[in-house]
Amino acid sequence: MLNYKIYSFFQIYCKILFFICLSNFSFSQEFKGKIIGNVKDSSTNANVEFATVKLFSKIDSTFIKGDVTDSLGNFNILNVPNGIYYITVDFIGYDLVKTSPVELNDATIFINLKSLLLIISKTNTIDQVNIVGKQNAFEIGLDKKVYNVGTDLSTKGGSANDVLIKVPSVDIDQDGKISLRGDGNVTILIDGRPSSMSGGNGKSLLDAIPASQIERIEIISNPSAKYDPDGTSGIINIVLKKNKLRGTNGMISATAGTKDLYNTSLSFSIRNSKINSYVNYSYKYSVGYRNNFGDLKRLIDDQVISKLNQSRLGMDSNLTHSLKIGSDFYISSSQTIGFSVAGTSSDRARTGNLTNRLYNGQNLLQNYWTRSSYDPTYQQNLDINLNHKLELNDKKGTFETNFTESLGNSDNYGYYQELYYTTDSVLNAFAPKNQKLTDLEKNNVFTGQTDFIRIIDSKKARIEAGVKAIVRNLGVNTTSQTMDTLSQNYFTDTLSNFIYSYNEQVYSAYAIYGQQKGKFKYQGGLRFEQAFQNPFLKSMNEKFTNNYFNIYPSGHFKYNHRENTEWSLSYSRRINRASSEDLNPFTSYADPFNLRKGNPALKPEYINSFDLGYSIDKKKVNIVTSLYYRYTTDVIQRVKIFTSTNAATITFANIDQSHSGGVEFVLSYKPTKWWRNMISFNGSYIRFIDNTANYNYNNSGFNFSAKYVGSIEYWKHSMTTQLNIQYNAPQTTAQGIIQRRGAIEISTEKSLYKGKWAIGLRVSDVLDRQGFSLKVRQPTIQQDAEFKWLTRRIYLTVTYKFGKIEMMNKPKTGIDSGGGGMDF
Repeated sequence: MLNYKIYSFFQIYCKILFFICLSNFSFSQEFKGKIIGNVKDSSTNANVEFATVKLFSKIDSTFIKGDVTDSLGNFNILNVPNGIYYITVDFIGYDLVKTSPVELNDATIFINLKSLLLIISKTNTIDQVNIVGKQNAFEIGLDKKVYNVGTDLSTKGGSANDVLIKVPSVDIDQDGKISLRGDGNVTILIDGRPSSMSGGNGKSLLDAIPASQIERIEIISNPSAKYDPDGTSGIINIVLKKNKLRGTNGMISATAGTKDLYNTSLSFSIRNSKINSYVNYSYKYSVGYRNNFGDLKRLIDDQVISKLNQSRLGMDSNLTHSLKIGSDFYISSSQTIGFSVAGTSSDRARTGNLTNRLYNGQNLLQNYWTRSSYDPTYQQNLDINLNHKLELNDKKGTFETNFTESLGNSDNYGYYQELYYTTDSVLNAFAPKNQKLTDLEKNNVFTGQTDFIRIIDSKKARIEAGVKAIVRNLGVNTTSQTMDTLSQNYFTDTLSNFIYSYNEQVYSAYAIYGQQKGKFKYQGGLRFEQAFQNPFLKSMNEKFTNNYFNIYPSGHFKYNHRENTEWSLSYSRRINRASSEDLNPFTSYADPFNLRKGNPALKPEYINSFDLGYSIDKKKVNIVTSLYYRYTTDVIQRVKIFTSTNAATITFANIDQSHSGGVEFVLSYKPTKWWRNMISFNGSYIRFIDNTANYNYNNSGFNFSAKYVGSIEYWKHSMTTQLNIQYNAPQTTAQGIIQRRGAIEISTEKSLYKGKWAIGLRVSDVLDRQGFSLKVRQPTIQQDAEFKWLTRRIYLTVTYKFGKIEMMNKPKTGIDSGGGGMDF
């Protein structure tokens, strides 16, 4: 049960929400009419996606409303009052199409225009199309939110992590671990599928994906049964670019940043009526510092008996190559076969010098030593995808099949030397301690799935069904060696030597039915899943088996009480399986007093998630707000375990249960054509409940974060300046408090030569405050730590475009359904 404070907070929130609804309610004419149709290319009979469809009054040519065609070329204009209208269809490179007048009345409330054919414009002989209009940076639906990367100047020259941290309710910690709505158990997909690039081999590789290769970020906070039930807080889908415009198109971009940062990217595509081929390449090199400082105190009866003070100064360099190539083959107007290969290669080297000072209870220095480290890492990842899409003859459904093989290798090495000093800072005479660590990892993920969609117009209904298989294999081989001081040769020690394998197989099937009844829409689904998890510590012959069958229901309800406003209510049961990162027992010994490793004995956690939402979508203002509640059992949490030698091990543990309730609010406001604003807020109360002996994992607290993005256009809309502000309040964990400090960023871009060239300037973390701190409070342990890395840079970016690079006013898009696919 939530306590009285959070109950009062929700009471106030609901009152505010009620007055917002009341202020937007009006007694108006009830709109009943509906006009649908399909848009095709006249020469190939292929569906035309992203065509603009507009409805006008025949009497005075007043614009009434409009739509944009989906991937099947369909449009759907709802809630049209009685009257006589005509429709226009427009798309880049085609002549405008205007229909004959049509009439809606009490006897005719539904009109199907069937196929409207677009003819390629004879006057369109130039290679360059000038772009007018601008895509919204953040497009909002009740269950799915789309963040369009290309419109955000603050991501120029950055990586996928730089993009994600700009998205409302998304945060990233110092280790690259992502959280959504304050919860770190989130599923990351690349192009809608699991990938080794999203951190499956024990480390987040998203920093290796350049922002220039990302088209959009999709957030699904309470997914339907169509999606894997993994992830407490939902799904984050990173969609990479794949140009869909005809002709030859390309873009070249180069970025230089202060303190040794360089980034170059290239995209190129060729498309005609039979094939669309594309290639994206990026190179990134960066160097920066990475420091941390901390104090660890041991207590007996609240009295300090020892204190370990640590100070680490280090450098971090990263060299990354990324490449994606692919082709879509249009076999016919109803069949498409696609093939793509995406890969990254990353070389990372971290160096550091850690100073350790151990004091007694009287604060007198007892021991003093240093530890230097060199940790090079070499990673390669490859995603191979084959897909086939078949559109039914009546254009009311599709079959889609996808096969993906994701391969990942990571070779990690560590070279360490310890030097010992007297309390007077004099180097001791005995030899230093030299250690060497080798960790070789492989991560392979195979995904195969088939999805079927069928729309039943007569019932305003939609049926979805599908099957899926995921097979994941992880291998880890770790050896540890120490140098013999006499022979100067390394010998195998007992520090960290093991062979570990992890096999996971998940087989699932789902079915969804949705229907519209007047102003109500509903959708219900079931997902059936059989999972096999088999971690195996081969070197110690320790096997862990976790096999289980589960049914995951989901339900979504929507109510349009008037035009441009909507209520929604959703529920889903979900599971968070421990990831290979969480299970991997490999231990990092860069700092022997702050070790890091996984826990192969972790159990999955189960979540019941509820979400109540309300949205207002008007010309200048868009508001989406939601109340959510999650009840979780066997909660997977990052914890610290302390030993009597002052060492702390960061690992993962199952906590009995947690209750979490919160509020999410996103406001987009465009008062003029040249000024855009977006404000987002996420606040939640969480309570951890646990009965583990010898550890206190019981804790509770209120967490919140806020973000602001504002941009202005001037100089005849050829120049844009943007301001980003982020704030993160202290966050409650099972053992204490952590705080991620946000940043202020300023960026500007000037387009030249009719948009072919662009020059951008960005200053990240203007106040140089971005960082991370933590406090751990246990009965016999207190720890305070501070982490700071290079975050303030100045970036200069030059971009050249040719061909038809962008689309005008691109619509809201995303991976289908997810609780947002309830339009019939």
